[in-house]
Amino acid sequence: MKLDFKDKKILYNLDLNSRATLNEIAKKVKLSKQVVDYRLKNLLKNKIIKEFYTVINFSKLGYTQHKLYLKFQNVNIEKEKEIIDYWEKNKHSIWVASSRGRWDLAVSLLAKDINDFGEILSNFINKYGLFVLEKDVLITQISPVFTKAYLTEKKEKKKFTYGGKIENYELDETDEKILRILSTNARLTILEMMEKLSLTRDVINYRMKKLTKDNIISQYRILINLDKINHKLYKIILRLHSLTPEKEKRLITYVASHPHGMQYLKLVGSWDVELEFEVKDDEQLHEILLEIRNKFSDIIRDYDTLLINQEHKLNYFPF
Repeated sequence: MKLDFKDKKILYNLDLNSRATLNEIAKKVKLSKQVVDYRLKNLLKNKIIKEFYTVINFSKLGYTQHKLYLKFQNVNIEKEKEIIDYWEKNKHSIWVASSRGRWDLAVSLLAKDINDFGEILSNFINKYGLFVLEKDVLITQISPVFTKAYLTEKKEKKKFTYGGKIENYELDETDEKILRILSTNARLTILEMMEKLSLTRDVINYRMKKLTKDNIISQYRILINLDKINHKLYKIILRLHSLTPEKEKRLITYVASHPHGMQYLKLVGSWDVELEFEVKDDEQLHEILLEIRNKFSDIIRDYDTLLINQEHKLNYFPF
């Protein structure tokens, strides 16, 4: 399916808010509701949109994000699929992706504390340790996420942030039901949620508004099949000399202002910062790398790149 500018504007607006109504999207892209509905169905039919998901601020629920990078050894295709399946089904994993570069698999996990994470990791190593040549563990402190400006050539980008101070916001059973169903299907209507959850319209509306006001629900987005729009997701991982607030602001501003800059992750571990870019090809990535090395030569000590070639799981409430 060849995307035109209107298709891209629909994708952009859904990435801003994947619960936006057809009427709301129609006004922004200057098309009729019926045309937007037709185009959206085509985007789904052609698997350009993989998922409507909800970004849930897990830090407010008492969780820290741990990033696990794995390099395999003695692994055939079947065993690699088995390991990927293990992490896809794991109740602590929020993101699982195959990669090319130094690492074969990237996994993001939620844990309450170091003991919790240690148990998660030990369970995996006890089962698959013979197939792991190398591993690296990083902790995400905070992560601003930016909208896909390259879809519409917009200069201004909206920023959303998850992570930060760990809190202990208490969810009841109703909150959990709502978050669980919205986490991987953010576009469900209230009527559909009423049928699936056996809750009233008023209860669902009230709880969703409260969870949004309290910043438990941060954002409603879409997961796009980047291959279908001729883009690739790259991570640029940086080891820095130092990261003062002023230098960090410069880095964040660079990612935020770049049309293809998607995310900034402040890390604790063997690497200090991770930058995400969605680019057309390796040449465009190379240009970005040259620019970063030139602009930030005073703080960059080392860097590595990682191509994310397939995302297997994205679920911010996997419990």
